[in-house]
Amino acid sequence: MIWVLNSKLIASEHLVTGIIGESVLLPCDLNLSINPARLRFHWQDHSDVVLYSFNARVEQEYQNKLYTNRTNAFQLLWGNHKGHYSIYTWHFVEPFSHFLSLPCTLSARFPTPKLTVKYKVMNAMCLTQGGYPKPKVTWTIQDLSQPQNGTLEPREVQTNFTLDPESGLYTVWSQVNFTKNYIDNHSVTCQVFNPVLRETVSNTTIIRTSEGLSLSAILGITLGITLLMLICVGGIIFVYKQCKLQFQDFYYHNEHGSSTV
Repeated sequence: MIWVLNSKLIASEHLVTGIIGESVLLPCDLNLSINPARLRFHWQDHSDVVLYSFNARVEQEYQNKLYTNRTNAFQLLWGNHKGHYSIYTWHFVEPFSHFLSLPCTLSARFPTPKLTVKYKVMNAMCLTQGGYPKPKVTWTIQDLSQPQNGTLEPREVQTNFTLDPESGLYTVWSQVNFTKNYIDNHSVTCQVFNPVLRETVSNTTIIRTSEGLSLSAILGITLGITLLMLICVGGIIFVYKQCKLQFQDFYYHNEHGSSTV
């Protein structure tokens, strides 16, 4: 996290967004010339935890351990940094103090989703994880021979959101069936929208049901060949046993006839 202190202290209700894995800038301006050696200020959150303290030098002894040596740039690992951050300033040349409150929220970018089509059950599945907050998932299907595409209704889509209790980040899994309404040569797109960052990540693949049917046919042929081989092996074993029985009968009758004579 990086703090900027300039020459004019301005209260701001502008929402600052911190992104997990990236630095966040909290601005603060003072409207006068300052000798840093004569200035004291500190940052704290809404629970009065001191994030940064300066009194002619950085005062690490007053900082919360979570922020020690991490106040220039650090990685946010938890989802509990949402809230208001406040700065208090004192100047020893002129008797004044100032207070500024700055709202800050937290977010994390979702990676490009993994999109998989399962032809056996004729559905498409979309998976992404490591984002925050809870996103909005939409699906579109387009006939590649037509310029228009259609957005699927929520009732046509099954979506699950899982919040990791340790990292505070979301795993998103979504599924759509396309057997009844969509045929060969269609494209399907899964879109994941982050409402805080206003970012959308997506992935697109082409549905080719003919390939799926060919795959099913291949599986059927393979199964048929396997079954035929089992029948052949069974037939060979049966013939072998019949021949063995006939040979034993022939041998028995020959031996019995010789003994009688």
